[in-house]
Amino acid sequence: MKILICICTYKRNNFLNKCLLSFYRAVIPFNFEIEFLIIDNTINGNAKFIINKVRKKFKYKIYYVNEKKRGIVHARNRCLEVVKKMNCDYFSFLDDDCEIDTKWFINFKKIINKHKVKIVTGPQIHKNNREINSNLEIIFEKKIDNNKTFVKWAATNNVIISKKIILSSNLKFDINLNKFGMGEDQLFFLQLYKKGHQILWNKEIKVYERKHSHRSTMKWVKDRSFRLGILGNYIDKKIYGSIIGNIVNYIKSICYLLLSILTALYPFQKLYSFKLINFMYRSFGRMLSPFLLKKIEFYKK
Repeated sequence: MKILICICTYKRNNFLNKCLLSFYRAVIPFNFEIEFLIIDNTINGNAKFIINKVRKKFKYKIYYVNEKKRGIVHARNRCLEVVKKMNCDYFSFLDDDCEIDTKWFINFKKIINKHKVKIVTGPQIHKNNREINSNLEIIFEKKIDNNKTFVKWAATNNVIISKKIILSSNLKFDINLNKFGMGEDQLFFLQLYKKGHQILWNKEIKVYERKHSHRSTMKWVKDRSFRLGILGNYIDKKIYGSIIGNIVNYIKSICYLLLSILTALYPFQKLYSFKLINFMYRSFGRMLSPFLLKKIEFYKK
C-alpha cells in the first residue's frame, strides 16, 4: 500500500522540520510505502531550503511544490491536483506543526482491514514541551467519547483518504473560504459525507500539536468564536440551500445563546469564562452572519 503524506506549510520551517522527523519514530507496517508532498504557500519558496536539508538525511521521498497563490484553500486544492497525478492508494492531510503518533500507520492498517472505510480521521492532541497540556483550543474541538464512530466531517489536521474518492469526484475546497482562513475542510468533508462516503473517527489515529501562545487569550477566543458563527451560516447554506440554511442558522444561534445561559449558571466549571464567551460570540456571529458574510474579510495575506 502506498500512502502520500500531504503537508501544506507557510513560514513555519522549524515546525515542519520536527513534523517530518517525527516519522522516523513511526512504526511502518510491512508492504507500506510512504512518500511526502509538501505544498509551500509562500511567494518566495520559503520552505525549499529546509526541505533540501531534510532530504539529505530523510529515508522517504519528498515532493516539493511551491503554490504562490496565497491562502490555505489554494494550497489544499493544489494538493488535490497533484495527488490525482501521483501513484498512491491513500493520501493524508496533516498540519505542518504536528507530530504523528508512533503507531499511526499500524492503527490505520488495522482500521481499514476491519472496517473497509475510505476516510479515516482522529484527534489532534495539544502538547507543550511534550506534556499533554490543557488549553483553550479544546473548547472548539468535537466532543467524541467513543473509541470509534462515524462522523460527518473531518479536519485536515489529521485525516487519511482513499485516492479513488478524489478521482471519482470533481470536488474541491471552496475558494470563498479563503476569507476565513478556516472551515474549508469542514465543508469539503460534509460534501463528501453528503455524497455517501463514510468517515470513521478513531481515537488511536492521533497526532500531537504543540501549543501556540497566541491561542491562549480571551481575544483569540472571541475572534475565533465570532468567525466560526459567521462561517457556520455559510456552510449551512452550502449544505441545505439558502432558505433552509438560514433557518438552520438561526436555530443554531438560539441553541448557542441557550448554551451560554446554561454555562452562566455553573461558574465553577473548568474554563468557565472562555466557554461562556465562546457560546455567546458563536451566537452573535450566526445572528449577524446574513448581513456580514459578503462584506467581511478575516484573512490577511
